[in-house]
Formats: sequence, structure tokens, C-alpha cells
Amino acid sequence: MIDTNINIRSLALALCFTAPIALAETQQAGSGLSPGAAAELLFQLETLQQEVQSLRGQLEEQGHELRLMKESQRDRYIDLDKRISLLMSASVSETKRNVTFSQAESSPQTVVPATVDKTTRPVSALATSPLAPVTLPPPSEKSQQAYDDAYNLIRQRKFDEAEIAFTQFVTTYPSNSLTGNGYYWLGEVKLVQGKSNEALGAFSTVIQKFPGHSKEQDSLYKLGTVSDQMGDSAKAKTYLQDVIRRFPDSKAAKLASGYLSKIK
Repeated sequence: MIDTNINIRSLALALCFTAPIALAETQQAGSGLSPGAAAELLFQLETLQQEVQSLRGQLEEQGHELRLMKESQRDRYIDLDKRISLLMSASVSETKRNVTFSQAESSPQTVVPATVDKTTRPVSALATSPLAPVTLPPPSEKSQQAYDDAYNLIRQRKFDEAEIAFTQFVTTYPSNSLTGNGYYWLGEVKLVQGKSNEALGAFSTVIQKFPGHSKEQDSLYKLGTVSDQMGDSAKAKTYLQDVIRRFPDSKAAKLASGYLSKIK
């Protein structure tokens, strides 16, 4: 665009300087300028004027395209900023629920180990047949630090690194009370990166392998919204209705109710 602007200015200057000179020469020559030469001179001037107009039109078109690109980038940034704000606002309540969850379930029960399963996919049976809750041990100091480090990468908006960190976390610590959180945030990170199918797998893992976990209701809500965004409105309605039925007083249920009203 800068080159185009320079061209226009150069042509404009050429017209400003050449036109008076040409006219002066015409006046000095008097009748010595042949009609053919005069016609040629006029033709050249008209050609320069047309080129200036053409370049000016191209400049305006490029300016319009640049404005559209800036608006698109701004909209994407605003959308991403909203996602991050939601993630940040959820972190405080999430930490409190995790402490309550690990303390309330103090009686020893069978621990169901959760291994990384890349084939995990959401199924409609999740909504109709919730699994029995399991009790998981609290995180060790080392696993808590690994989780905090991974979550801080989200705060810093380093999503590629956060994905790697949470994947490593759920692999290294497959069965403590923070593992379900790890899968949930792994799903959120994948959503930000546009990996919807992988996000569905992460949210489904929370429900299938960590029933009764504090992030179960949020994961179920995410399964509904992402399924709708991927074009499966029937499955989306099933998930969202199940959130409302199983967790009627939760924030996720209110969100699910509002989202349901928008699905055709």
C-alpha cells in the first residue's frame, strides 16, 4: 500500500510540473506546434490522469481491506480475552470446591485409576447413566506444584505450553483429586486452540473416570456447548438437559438453561 501511495504522489507531481511546462511550450511555439503533437500531448496527460485515478482507487480498496483485517483481528482478540476472563473467574471457586471435595470424601474407597486414553469420546449414555462417585487421594506437594505450574501457563496465555504441561500432569498423576481438574483445563486449552474433537475427549474423561468430581457439571456443560458448535444439536440438548436435572442449583445449570433457549 505504501508503494501505491508513493506512485500516486509521483504521478500527481508529474502532472503538476509537466502540464504547465507543456502549456508554456505550446504558447511559445505558437503555430509551430502541429495538431498531431498537440493531440499526442493531450493524450499523454489524459493517460496520466487515468492512471492516477486507477491507483487512487486501488489505494482506497486496499485501505478498506486493511480496515476489515484490523476489525477481524480485534474481534478475535476480544473473543479470546472473554475466554480467558471466564477461565480466570472460575479458578477461585474451583480451588474451593477441590478442597471441599477432598476433605468430605475421607472414608477409604476403591480408587479408580485414570490413565490417558486418547480414544475416549463422548457418548449419549453419559447423560442417562451417571456413574457412581469415586474417592481419590489429595494431591501430593509435588503434584500440586505441577498443577499450579501448568495453570499459570494459562494465566500467561501460553496455550501451547499449557497443553503440554496438563497432558504431562494427567499422565504423571493419573489418580488424585486434581487429575479431573487437569483434564478439564486441558479441554479448555484445546478449545482455545480450536481442537474441538480433542476437547470433547478431555471433558468426557472427567465424567467417565472421575464421577462425582467438582468439575463434572462444568465438563457436562462443555460437552453440550461444544457438541452444538460442532453441529450435533440433539446430543447438545441431551447434555445440557442433564446438567439441569442433576445439578439444578449450580452455575452450570443456569448457563445450560440459557444456552438451551438458543438452540433451535
